[in-house]
Amino acid sequence: MKTLLMFMILTGSYSLFAADKDQVLQIEATPVAGGYCIVGIEPVGEDNCKENNGQRGQCEGIANCVCIKPDKHIEWQSADIKDYQIYFYEDSPFKPNCNLESNTEGKLKCRIKNDAVQHYDYGVKVAGCEDFDPRIIIK
Repeated sequence: MKTLLMFMILTGSYSLFAADKDQVLQIEATPVAGGYCIVGIEPVGEDNCKENNGQRGQCEGIANCVCIKPDKHIEWQSADIKDYQIYFYEDSPFKPNCNLESNTEGKLKCRIKNDAVQHYDYGVKVAGCEDFDPRIIIK
């Protein structure tokens, strides 16, 4: 097992498994009168979209885009915005028991359904701000 792991690290094939991981996303915010609004959503740590060639695959050129495999978790977190809701324009990739509202610590975590297989455009609603419009790609 150690030999296989060393081979994967040396050959760069370890990154092929990055998209098999849960993804944590940091919500970037900017101050506005009386609160904060979202200006971006970025992966924390490994970016599941990153490929060996440095490109972001299906998310290349798409701001605020995240890649995830079925049956994995996505967690959003924000140090500044404690109250936000996520909604989907069409179908949701999440299991039905997912509460799409942040907790009191500014976090929201849901598991992708095991049969989710497409792109999902969604919005993030923060009181007093325009809705933010990112994308999830299941691959």
